[in-house]
Amino acid sequence: MSRQIQIRRGTAAENDAFTGAIGEITMDTTNKTLRVHDGQTLGGTKLAKQSEIPEIATADYIIESQLPSSENNYAWYKKYKSGLVEIGGHYTGNANTINLPIELDNANYEVLFSKNSTPSYWATTHIAVGTTTTTSFTITKYGDNASIQISWLIPNAIAK
Repeated sequence: MSRQIQIRRGTAAENDAFTGAIGEITMDTTNKTLRVHDGQTLGGTKLAKQSEIPEIATADYIIESQLPSSENNYAWYKKYKSGLVEIGGHYTGNANTINLPIELDNANYEVLFSKNSTPSYWATTHIAVGTTTTTSFTITKYGDNASIQISWLIPNAIAK
């Protein structure tokens, strides 16, 4: 049979007038909250409900993510509670399509590039974004035909 545990409880006024033992927990039946006691503080320390902390109720936080690895072509993402997503990766090669690790809500996003090496041919190699879809984007290289090494980032997109 399961056991039932009860903690000391009372109204807000009763809790305000009570000094509990070190580590004791009491319930405020008026405000439906808990208080933690230290053996000295009259009324203990009130614990807030989530709804009483506006920053938590409105904060955006990561709910899903992927770290870059060879299995996912060195692509990463961070998906936030609001639906915003940051996506990025590292690419080496000659292909012109980069697949996204997570599907986006629409194809209207910006891709930022950074070159990862400085061989002499980079002076004549230019990279441009071609077609963007909800699952990939294409790049076009102008100049040298050597393999490219870039980091790419899609900031502030919306996940599907």
